[in-house]
Amino acid sequence: MLEWVQTSTPSDTDPAGDKTDEILEEQPIKDPEKAQSLIAIENARSERDLRLAEPNWTNRLRILALAGAICLIALMILVAGAVAGAVFVVDKAARLKLSWPPAGTSTLTFACASLSGAAAWRVGQAVLRRRAARASAENPPESRTEDDQNPVGAP
Repeated sequence: MLEWVQTSTPSDTDPAGDKTDEILEEQPIKDPEKAQSLIAIENARSERDLRLAEPNWTNRLRILALAGAICLIALMILVAGAVAGAVFVVDKAARLKLSWPPAGTSTLTFACASLSGAAAWRVGQAVLRRRAARASAENPPESRTEDDQNPVGAP
């Protein structure tokens, strides 16, 4: 008991009261049987770590199919919303009291909505390209040095 008190400190035990692996590895083992059992345990650990688990292809395929189904449902919802919105706008435009036929109003409304959507897309892409070009021009790769980079873990 006295030997245990002298060699044990509060920092070398875990909350359950067992000695941690690091402390056990640091202490010299005087009992040959205990040394052999620890060597066997360590060998078993290393063999278990070296063997890779067989890939579970059925689970991977199930997960892939589920992800595909979710993406397909989300895409269908987006398309249905866009179509419903277009039909709503075209229907409301057809009910306007104009001098030309309602079919012409519907067609013209649909064409204008499509063209304005395409124009908005192009403008958005141009803005993104301009921002990327401006950011790269402000900080070209030649001006960067190793001192400019923050290493991982630096304050």
